[in-house]
Amino acid sequence: MILILGLGSYPQGSGTSAALFLAKQGHELVVTDLKTANQLHQPTLRKLKAFSNVTLVLRKHRKQDIKRAKLIVRNPGVPDWSPFIEYAHQLKKPITNDVGLFLDALRERYSHAEVPVIGITGTRGKSTTTAIMGDVFKTHFGEQTIHVGGNIGKSPLTFLHHIKSRHIVILELSSWLLHDLHKPRFTVTVMTNLLRDHMNYYPSMTLYRKDKERIFLGQTADEYAIVNQDDVIVQKMAKHTKASVISFQKERVAGMKLLGEHNQYNIGAAIEVAKLFNIPTTTIERVIKNFSGIANRLEQIRVYKKREFYNDTTATTPDATIAALRSFKKKVILIAGGNTKRLSLKDLNKEIVGGVKSLILLPGNATNQFPAGIEVATMKQAVHTAWNLSKQGDIILLSPGVTWLPKMNEFERGKLFVREVKRLK
Repeated sequence: MILILGLGSYPQGSGTSAALFLAKQGHELVVTDLKTANQLHQPTLRKLKAFSNVTLVLRKHRKQDIKRAKLIVRNPGVPDWSPFIEYAHQLKKPITNDVGLFLDALRERYSHAEVPVIGITGTRGKSTTTAIMGDVFKTHFGEQTIHVGGNIGKSPLTFLHHIKSRHIVILELSSWLLHDLHKPRFTVTVMTNLLRDHMNYYPSMTLYRKDKERIFLGQTADEYAIVNQDDVIVQKMAKHTKASVISFQKERVAGMKLLGEHNQYNIGAAIEVAKLFNIPTTTIERVIKNFSGIANRLEQIRVYKKREFYNDTTATTPDATIAALRSFKKKVILIAGGNTKRLSLKDLNKEIVGGVKSLILLPGNATNQFPAGIEVATMKQAVHTAWNLSKQGDIILLSPGVTWLPKMNEFERGKLFVREVKRLK
């Protein structure tokens, strides 16, 4: 029996994609999730219920399933300190995830030379770097030959059956995905940076770094590691790979739409990888000029009555919000706050004092760690308060600096912000 530990509610997410993939293969499958049926993706539930080889267990996980399982496929949302994961470790049960299943299945069909896989990780910038790279590669090689997935919101299992020889796979990899990859091997790896993050999940920065370093495992001398030239920790991490190391730096393309110095690093990483695949500079620059960013990352969502609204909900660390604030040439009205990730807000608070016109704080246990601001109870109140404080020419920015878990994840928080902004009249 194979156990899916955490189905998740995203239709193309890790748990749902793994469950459907394994169910179609005919494996005896038990799928468990702490959510109720109403909280999960209904079309996925209907599909799974149609399989006679699938047992659904909702509102709980069970140790009896851990004990029976020959393989556990973990949704990245299930933390390592979960008692069920701890129990699995005690029983020495093999644990993987959807990316692990994908890589195993891919290599059963194609060699590394036939289908190269590019793996991208880092604390910040990995999604934007992945998206830029995907656009550049698709423009040069053709839409149908490039497959982009992973932590960017689409499990690679959803496109496994579309892959053919001479295609290229680009995967964004979180530390949690890397944690359960025991034999990863990527043709090209990218490490954007390493900053303090997820200290609410990791007991130490050392363990967080160790998971990130796993991206280099299995690389050989004829493969490549693309690393940040200006990140001292990343440069040290790169010494653990056997691959040829290439350092990237900030790159600014004339006419580019992306804001912020941090995005210049993301562009630099994408350019170095594109060069390895002999993509012309003219193609790279043309794509970058037209690239306006991705959802939830310094995303301009509306200009209304000469006020600009930006959604940067994925800024769940102080460093990310600092980068966002420095992307603008004037003071902003900032919506921040939530729940702590055990990261110091000292540097962010200095930036807020110097670069913020008004501070609006969402509810959470981190409120007292921020400078004094206007405290609100809901996102609706936050948006309306920002609107009432604003004048023509102002920038209203959601860039929390902390998480809102367990209340909701950053993407749900971003949807609330966008909805309330678009309702303004």
